[in-house]
Amino acid sequence: MLGACSWRRPTSVADHEAVGGFAPSDAETVLKVGNSLNGRGWGDLCQDDPLAETWRTARATDGDPVVVVNGHGSPADTLLLASAPFEVLDGASVLASTVAADRIIVYASSEDENAVKTVSSAVDTYPDPAAPMEVVTGPKEYRAAEPTMAIEAIEGNHRLEARLRPPGPERVGLDGRPTLVHTPRTLAHLAVGLREGIDEQTRVMTVRGDVDSVATVELSETQTLSELVETVGVDGSFKAACVGGRFGGITRDLDVEIGVEALNNANLGTDGIVDVLSDARCLVEFVGQRASFAAEENCGRCVPCREGTSQLASLLRNVYDSEFDARAIAELERVMATSSICVFGERAGRPARTAIEAFPSEFEAHAEGRCPAGTCLEPLEA
Repeated sequence: MLGACSWRRPTSVADHEAVGGFAPSDAETVLKVGNSLNGRGWGDLCQDDPLAETWRTARATDGDPVVVVNGHGSPADTLLLASAPFEVLDGASVLASTVAADRIIVYASSEDENAVKTVSSAVDTYPDPAAPMEVVTGPKEYRAAEPTMAIEAIEGNHRLEARLRPPGPERVGLDGRPTLVHTPRTLAHLAVGLREGIDEQTRVMTVRGDVDSVATVELSETQTLSELVETVGVDGSFKAACVGGRFGGITRDLDVEIGVEALNNANLGTDGIVDVLSDARCLVEFVGQRASFAAEENCGRCVPCREGTSQLASLLRNVYDSEFDARAIAELERVMATSSICVFGERAGRPARTAIEAFPSEFEAHAEGRCPAGTCLEPLEA
């Protein structure tokens, strides 16, 4: 999927044609590949699930389908839009042909200016797309990447709220039409899979945090988090990793394969972002900041997320006042995970829960007035 990055001119039609790009595919072949591919990233309607069944649903639903390329928020998706836009647009075009869509929308954050500029140029020069293509930008807020909130942003709604499901966007989406929302990673996997076959599944992942240099790399799903982190090097002594993006899981153990099943079995996230944490990091402060972010950035529509994130941030601040209630945090996280209406609320409590499971002594030390990392002397801001 990253083969084009830095090796081909991003908007060169000739460079992309030279590797077999722009080739049409029949619907049955596309659906066959879709049976063996899972959606990538939390902004994908089919995250971690096979794609083809959702495509069949959209195709069979009344109304003209829409294909949305959700490039909002993920470093890997932004990289593909900026460096390999034709791979992404190829996937979108063959999907549009398969489901008989009459519109392809590339959606990205307004702050990703380089990616927006590059993919806009690629859209203007893309030869014979299966449906008209356009680029739409949305607000920079993290929640704007959630599939139904992405649809809200494209429709021009100023207040972004997650939509209740069912029905899902594949039945009732943009302007009431069946809508497929996939990330650039998903569509690039589709395009390259159609062109070159899928002998081995790979994952495109970004490693950041306490590292020598931030990088987005592609590895086989059978490789481990340890091999992933080794590609960048740790700035200091390794302590833990937050695996799965903003609301990923905290782990000490890097001997876990990066495939979906292995990550889920380890209570980690699959969003394709790994934050490396060195010994200089305070875990209580780290997860407290993520809980506070969730409390401030949630859409406010459902009670479990709106109230749960606020209560979680409060429970973590209480640790600094010698009140550490692990059971209350675990129960709150369970309620949020099982009753929120979108993945924002479902996952917002995961960093705190997994950090307590992996580092209980750090939380106990803070309740006793000590920060083992020596960096967290004052309570978190309210």
